[in-house]
Amino acid sequence: MMRHLLLIIICLTLVMPVYAAKYAGDPFSLGVGARALAMGGATIAGPFDASAGYWNPAGLNYLTGHNLLAMHSETFGSLLNHDFVGYGKYRGDSRFMIQSYGFYLYYLGGGGIKITDRDPVTQRPYVVREESHGDYLLAGSLAGKIRDRFDVGVTVKIIYRDLGTFSGYGLTADVGGLYEPYDFARIGLVVTDITSGFIRYEGGTTESILPTVRPGLLLHHTIDDFTGRMVMSGDVKFEGIKQGAQYWMGELSLDTHFGWELSYREMVFGRAGFDIGNFTGGIGIDIRNIKVDLAYLHNSKFDETFRISAGYSF
Repeated sequence: MMRHLLLIIICLTLVMPVYAAKYAGDPFSLGVGARALAMGGATIAGPFDASAGYWNPAGLNYLTGHNLLAMHSETFGSLLNHDFVGYGKYRGDSRFMIQSYGFYLYYLGGGGIKITDRDPVTQRPYVVREESHGDYLLAGSLAGKIRDRFDVGVTVKIIYRDLGTFSGYGLTADVGGLYEPYDFARIGLVVTDITSGFIRYEGGTTESILPTVRPGLLLHHTIDDFTGRMVMSGDVKFEGIKQGAQYWMGELSLDTHFGWELSYREMVFGRAGFDIGNFTGGIGIDIRNIKVDLAYLHNSKFDETFRISAGYSF
C-alpha cells in the first residue's frame, strides 16, 4: 500500500508544469512548534501534536482527544514575527474512514517597507510612509486510516499575502502518509503543494508554488522511565536552486533534517538536532496535559532564534 502511495505521488509530481517565480511558498517553510523545531524540523513521521496538519496531516491520527498549540517567535534578529495557532481532534470512530481533523493559522510578517516618492523640485526620493507586510495561511486538514498501520491525510491551504502596496490570494494542498511496519519504527511521506499552488496578485500577476517531496523516519525505544526518539527527514525539490541547497544535481536538490529527543516519564524532555546543517536544541515539559516547549535555532548568516510554544490536551 505504501508503495502504491509513493508511486502516485511521484507521478503527480513529475507531470506538474514548471513555472517562473517558484519560491512563492518559501515564507511558509520555516516550520512550526518548538518541539519539532528543536528536533531539526525532522518530524515528518512524528512525534505529533496539534501542528500535525502542518508537518504531515496523516499524523492527526496519532493524537488523543482535543489538542491545541500556539507558537510565537521573532525571527532573523526580530525582523519578522512568526506566529502559529493549531487545533487537532482525533475522533477514534472506526466506523468511518475519516478519523481525525484539524486546522491552523500561520503568520509571518513585519514592518519597515518604505514607500517613497520623488521630490518635484530636487528629484530626490523621500519616504512618504512605512507599510507592514505579512503572509497569512489558513489551513484545514483531514486524516483517515486505509488499513491497519497505514494512515493518510490531506491539508488544504488558503493564502493571503500583503506586500504593503498590493496583495494577493492563493490556494494549494498537501498530502501525507504514514506507515508503521514495526512498533518501534514509523515511515512518513509528504508532498507539500502537490497541486502546484499559486498566488494571484492584483493586476493578474501570478506566482507558483512548486511541490516538495518530504520522506521521513521515526525510531523510538523505551527503557524503564526513559524514552528515546530519533527522527530524520529530507526536502526533495525540483526548483534548480543548486548552491542554495545542501545537495543538488541538475534541477534536483536535497536538504536534510535530523533530530533526537530523550524524555523522562514523558514529562520532561531534552532535544537536539540539525536543520539543514544548522544546530538546533530545546527543552520541554508536559504536566497535566499542559505542554510548554522552547527551541533554539542557530543560523550562521542571521541572528540566533528562540521559539516558544504552548499546548493543551483535553
